[in-house]
Amino acid sequence: MKYLIAAYPASEPVTLADAKMHLRAIAGDTTEDAAIIAPLITAAREYCENITGMALGKQTIEAYPEAFSAVMPLPKGPVISVTKIEYAGKDENPVIMPASDYSADAIRDRVLIKSIPAVAATVNPIKITYTAGGSVPMLLRQAMLLLIGHWYTNREAVAVGAIATVEIKMAVDTMLNQYKRWWY
Repeated sequence: MKYLIAAYPASEPVTLADAKMHLRAIAGDTTEDAAIIAPLITAAREYCENITGMALGKQTIEAYPEAFSAVMPLPKGPVISVTKIEYAGKDENPVIMPASDYSADAIRDRVLIKSIPAVAATVNPIKITYTAGGSVPMLLRQAMLLLIGHWYTNREAVAVGAIATVEIKMAVDTMLNQYKRWWY
C-alpha cells in the first residue's frame, strides 16, 4: 500500500541535548554541530520507522489502498485515530465516507469498514487519513542514538573500519527487529 506522511512529528523522540550527551559534545555549545546533529536525529528516526513499520512520534499519514475491503490494514502504527476516508464518487468528485461506516482497530493497526458503497467497490483512488504514533520505547531510542553516533563519526561513505560498520548495523538491526511489524 502506498502512503505519504501528511504531517511529520512536531518533536523528535531523541532531543538534541540527548544526542549531544551521547556524542559527548559540549551541552551548551551553539556551534555548527547542532546543524549537523539535528538532521541525523531525523534521519535516524526515519530509518527506524522504515525498518519497524512504526510511527515514532505522532504524525498524520495518508494511505492509498488499491481497493476497498471489510478489513483494511494501515501501513504504519500504532494507530491513534482515523480522521477520514475519501474515495471517488460516480462523477469522480471526492466522497467522504461517514464516520459511522468505519472504525479504527488500534490493536491491529487497521480500519474496519462496516458498509462499502457500491461505487467504491470499483473506483480508485481511496485515501485514508489517520494519525499514528505513541511513546517510543527506550530500546528504539538507543538504536537511534547508535545510528546518530555512527553517522556523526563517519560522515562520508568509506570502507575504512568495515568491521565496525557491520557491528553497528547488527546491533541496530537486533534492537529494531524486536519491534518490527513482521507483516509490514
